[in-house]
Amino acid sequence: MFILLCLVSGAGVGPVAAAGPKFRDGGNKHNLSSLDSNTGVTYKAKPGDPLQRDTQVCIFCHTPHNASPQGALWNRKDTTSVFGIYTSSTLVIRRAGVPASYGEPNGSSRLCLSCHDGITADLNVLGNVYAGGPIDFPTGKGKISGVAAFDAKKISLGHHPVSFVYDTAVVVAIQSGGKSTQGYKLPPPNDPVKLQKLQNKEWMQCTTCHDPHQNQTAETAYPAGSPAAGRKIAPFWVLGTSGNASTDHDTVCLKCHNITKYGNLSTAWPWP
Repeated sequence: MFILLCLVSGAGVGPVAAAGPKFRDGGNKHNLSSLDSNTGVTYKAKPGDPLQRDTQVCIFCHTPHNASPQGALWNRKDTTSVFGIYTSSTLVIRRAGVPASYGEPNGSSRLCLSCHDGITADLNVLGNVYAGGPIDFPTGKGKISGVAAFDAKKISLGHHPVSFVYDTAVVVAIQSGGKSTQGYKLPPPNDPVKLQKLQNKEWMQCTTCHDPHQNQTAETAYPAGSPAAGRKIAPFWVLGTSGNASTDHDTVCLKCHNITKYGNLSTAWPWP
């Protein structure tokens, strides 16, 4: 069963005002540069690239010239993985006749998966840039593993669905498809929680909830003793209005999911 990681306020985390490190600063895990100032990250390029590309910050995803047509000045090769879709039989967006166009990851979600696909065949996924040839990474640090890797199994069994059209017609189809009490809704206009405009439609993507350049809320982790101990409560989150990771996490969920309509939160929520 897919479980939306929502309502985590009980994690016992006090309010914290600061957002995460900016992308150009050390400690931002999407900064893959080999710079000495880039401390506290898991994956860093191997120093000594002949063109000093390892010391650049943006190059691992973007290039000003000869870019891939996949995205804006995009400098990554497309993932070769086949992911499938979330497998729940109660998921309305995968039913025939629902105009959600739910299928393989596309748009900004597919761009994210060029690093986060969990692929094992290529040992230098992170350095697999589109223009100029690969950038070397230390042995064992060229691909993402663990909780930050999203392979086909995780996409189909334990991950919020992404890359589907989410508009008024889809909301109506969900509500009339047995979810009428669950209060699905569209995020407000001009909100930090944004759908991606693609093929003249609005799509739910990874970037609807995640900001790849900076975590907008506190870098607070789940406390010791919890099943997710050590993991960020809201990693690279798009919203940080409260400065409290638990509160900001839930606020993003509530932009589309009206949890309060279910009433008895001690009972398992019937997720689609």
